[in-house]
Amino acid sequence: MRNDLSAILIGACLLGAAWTVVLAARNRRVGNGLLIELAVVEVLVVIQLLVAVIEVAAGDRPNSTLTFLAYAAGALFIVPAGVFWSQAEKSRSSTLVITIATLAVPVMTARMLQMWSTVGG
Repeated sequence: MRNDLSAILIGACLLGAAWTVVLAARNRRVGNGLLIELAVVEVLVVIQLLVAVIEVAAGDRPNSTLTFLAYAAGALFIVPAGVFWSQAEKSRSSTLVITIATLAVPVMTARMLQMWSTVGG
């Protein structure tokens, strides 16, 4: 698992979370700019999944390989689910659903990094 990719993903998610908090505080709806940022986050999550699968296939395996891969695959669904929910119900609180989604992905990524630290050790 690449630390630099994880750092970029976590930073992008935290930027998205801050953006949604500002939108909710200003009682604004999700716009195209935020949706583009969230699409970038999703691309980073896909890249993270591919890197994780390739590294596991190459023989580098954390102690809990299945859990590690489940975290990597599960992260794919969090941001799209948050965006879908916020678009289905356009309210101030629906914007905060994206905040929760963009905070959940860094937590999952941090847990994956923690699991990956058992590789070779």
